[in-house]
Amino acid sequence: MGQEVAGYEARLVERFRQGDGAALSTLFEMHVDRVYAYACHILQNREDAEEVVSEAFLRAFRHAADYRGDSPFRGWLFGIVRNLCRDRLRQLRLLTFPEEPFEPGQPDDAEGLALRADVRCAMQDLPEEYQDVLLLCDVEEWDAREAALILGRSLTATKSLLYRARRALRARLTERWKED
Repeated sequence: MGQEVAGYEARLVERFRQGDGAALSTLFEMHVDRVYAYACHILQNREDAEEVVSEAFLRAFRHAADYRGDSPFRGWLFGIVRNLCRDRLRQLRLLTFPEEPFEPGQPDDAEGLALRADVRCAMQDLPEEYQDVLLLCDVEEWDAREAALILGRSLTATKSLLYRARRALRARLTERWKED
């Protein structure tokens, strides 16, 4: 993410803090689609993702004064979403309905659906930290520096984690496809 966009976000947050409702609306429009897609990738449930995104924006806007600008607003917001998603996954589910395989913005071809289902299942077997770095870097296409900020790790540690996560995912997929 360029410095120019980060600066624009910081100015919007400052305008929002000063009571400018249009700034709030602009921040929401800038990020809602990507935040929703990210939540869907983690939760694999549209309704839960919608609830988490709503809660994340409420929290972000309620606590805008806490945003110090040390990292881009987007990273701060994605951190809130990630934490809310992990909390949601830990909650006891009384009743769940199987959901159609879902990937925002993807075509519905049978082979593509099968591949995404395999990747999704393999990722679920990985540790949370591997899932987090893979979602940020390979799904959301963040660079390692941005992912390091949200994960609270150094750039070197994040790159190492990403390498190990990709290797673990590849091994899981290889096992899965050998079984089939």
